[in-house]
Amino acid sequence: MDPYKYLKIRFNPDGSLYRYGEAPLLPASPAGEPVAVAAEGDADGGDQSPRRIVVHSNDVPLSDAAGTALRLFVPSCGGHASRLPLVLYFHGGGYVLFRAASEPFHNTCTALAAATPAVVASVDYRLAPEHRLPAAFEDAADAVLWARPHAAAGRPVFVMGSHNGATIAFRAALAAADAGVELRGVVLNQPHLGGAVRTPAEAGSVDDRVLPLPANDLLWELALPVGADRDHEYCNPEPMLARVGAARLRRLPPCLVLGRRRDPPRDRTRTLVNALRKAGVDVEDRLDGAGYHAMELFKANCAAEFTAQVSDFVRRHSGAVAGAGNGDVVGMSKL
Repeated sequence: MDPYKYLKIRFNPDGSLYRYGEAPLLPASPAGEPVAVAAEGDADGGDQSPRRIVVHSNDVPLSDAAGTALRLFVPSCGGHASRLPLVLYFHGGGYVLFRAASEPFHNTCTALAAATPAVVASVDYRLAPEHRLPAAFEDAADAVLWARPHAAAGRPVFVMGSHNGATIAFRAALAAADAGVELRGVVLNQPHLGGAVRTPAEAGSVDDRVLPLPANDLLWELALPVGADRDHEYCNPEPMLARVGAARLRRLPPCLVLGRRRDPPRDRTRTLVNALRKAGVDVEDRLDGAGYHAMELFKANCAAEFTAQVSDFVRRHSGAVAGAGNGDVVGMSKL
């Protein structure tokens, strides 16, 4: 297969990428989008009608120097938004594709904001190869500092990401620990990890229906620093974990790690989970979800399961929100 054609990318003369097959970019919705949410106590599919919650969204700057932004998703659910948990979200796309405004990830954040309920801040980080790693990790650190006043005001703050966004979220959690920003939890959904020597899962993914091996290799080639191979710490969890060290890992809050049985990076995810547990981190792992990589973006039942898992984790780890009247996200977003 031609991985460039599969990913629908080609180089421009200046070395940037032309991305011609991406999902549509959705505009923010300051007026709000209605979202159907299962009624309380109706998780088993009873006869109760779903509730309808309106989710407002707006784009705000993150770093003028880097040209980054946040898309904020704020649900109207009868309470004051400044008392809701705040979730920093990092989208997927192999560091190369998609934006915070891309339809699948916009819709994911809308659903999470409504179902939890929570304010979701989706980070529109810089993409490779125009901005190779560690650019996305630097943008994650900026997002953590943006969230600092909300954590200081008592709001429960979480970081989460899907696919390569999960790896960015992991770096964001480390940056938060280093900066003294209190997080209540971390959600890592199918972390995109790799290595030069194939794991059994990677070796069996040559013709994977979502993340075939040639496309996976190309994504890493475009994302990693020039000259680096897949054993670089930005890709392979083993050198990354050795560099971070158990003492630094131990400072992380409770983690929810999600995986799927046919996800090519699943063996690497288990390496990460085992290291977190060994360091003493409170880890909930659900690594045997049905299907392939990123199935929650393609299948309604997988999306509903994913939303329920994340919402439950955030609610359980939010606790009472004391003194959360400061740092109102609604005011900051000018909704």
